[in-house]
Amino acid sequence: MKFSQKLVCIMLLVIAAFFAVGGAVLVNGSFMDRLSAAAEQEQSMHAMLCGVVEDYYLDQTGRGEDTCGDDFITAATWRAGDLARGVYSQGLFRASADPAQDEAYAIYGLQDGQSILQYGPNVTRTYRSDLLGGLVMVTTFDVTEIFAARNRSLQRFFLLEAAVVAGAAVVVWLVSRRLTHPLTVLTAASARIAAGDYALRTRMHTGDELEILSQGFDQMAGAVQDKVEALELSVQQRDDFVGAFTHELKTPMTGIIGYADLLRSMQPDPEEQREAAGAIFHEAQRLEALSGKLLQLMGLGEHAPQLVPVQLDSVFAEARRAVAPALNGCILTMQSNGLTVQGDADLLCDLVINLVTNAAKASTPGSAIAVCAEQADGSIRLTVQDHGQGIPADKLARVVEPFYMVDKSRSRRQGGSGLGLALCSRIAQAHGGTLAMESELGKGTTVTVTLPAPNQTAAELAQEEPV
Repeated sequence: MKFSQKLVCIMLLVIAAFFAVGGAVLVNGSFMDRLSAAAEQEQSMHAMLCGVVEDYYLDQTGRGEDTCGDDFITAATWRAGDLARGVYSQGLFRASADPAQDEAYAIYGLQDGQSILQYGPNVTRTYRSDLLGGLVMVTTFDVTEIFAARNRSLQRFFLLEAAVVAGAAVVVWLVSRRLTHPLTVLTAASARIAAGDYALRTRMHTGDELEILSQGFDQMAGAVQDKVEALELSVQQRDDFVGAFTHELKTPMTGIIGYADLLRSMQPDPEEQREAAGAIFHEAQRLEALSGKLLQLMGLGEHAPQLVPVQLDSVFAEARRAVAPALNGCILTMQSNGLTVQGDADLLCDLVINLVTNAAKASTPGSAIAVCAEQADGSIRLTVQDHGQGIPADKLARVVEPFYMVDKSRSRRQGGSGLGLALCSRIAQAHGGTLAMESELGKGTTVTVTLPAPNQTAAELAQEEPV
């Protein structure tokens, strides 16, 4: 049974119960009032009849007439009967000291001053009073109409209650449908979300607890959507990573196997041998660089680096020595401004080396590459600027993805693996910083890494970043 149906049944039961109790009390109260009023009239009539009989008894006694015979009883009954308007029946009896001989008691079961209701074809009420001279006056009144009126009132009330309950059923059903509509919406929404429609929101505005429930439901749905999207993105990135890694691994392995098979199965001249050995060496270097950067990426994902104050002078000096063979004739300038950054010296050195190496690969011999560190808004901003080929705007957002290369043939020819910028982005994140890129095709690229200054937390750095 639906909640709205349960609500209708409960409300109808409550309405019917209260209406029945209230109606029964009202009808019974009216009935008791009429019965009490009739009793007062009956008692007055009974007292009047008793007075008539006693007056007649005193009159006959004063005249010296016989008051003990049946003739007196008949005459007194006749005299009282002329006044007995509305009396169902009456009787005049002789009292007896022995209850077994008391005719009135034997017939009606009454003693002096008592009354009784008797139920039969007619409902009657009988009164008894002991009079002078051992006389007993018994009068009976018909109260059937009072009980019949009560029964008619009850019947009319039950018909009225049935009509009221029927009308209330329609109203309560409509009201319950209206009240439970938000629950119906939430139920349907939960079913759709369970079926995969994670973008669905209820957005109800009822101004009560159901609106609060709707807001909580929407927040929960939003959290589920975020988690599912994050999971789907993670799965997609994993699949892309595995596919790209397989492809990048297959390319050098194909070259190595091909040249190795050439050396094994043929007798090349010394020049061809040197060329094949050089190709094998070059591809092996690519594999070594690929495995090294993969290990670095996995290490950053599993273990957070220990951050300490690091002088950028030493980082730049070490990076300059490491990238000197890869500059390809480019002019490198580095300016640390004596700044200190909160970080890991080895990772920061790798960060600078990768950024400068990428800049050199994208630049022509003789062009300038500038590395500069400056303090701004309480954080350290490290920029690497080149005047090389630049990156197309539609590909700028993807260059930090693992194995993504704008020009794959050029990158592989230069020994690239597509992991350099991905590693730089992960290093920046591991330091609680960010990596941003600006590039214009044909004019060059500027990479900005924002890192926390000493005694600055990553949360404080995030608050300072412009939205």
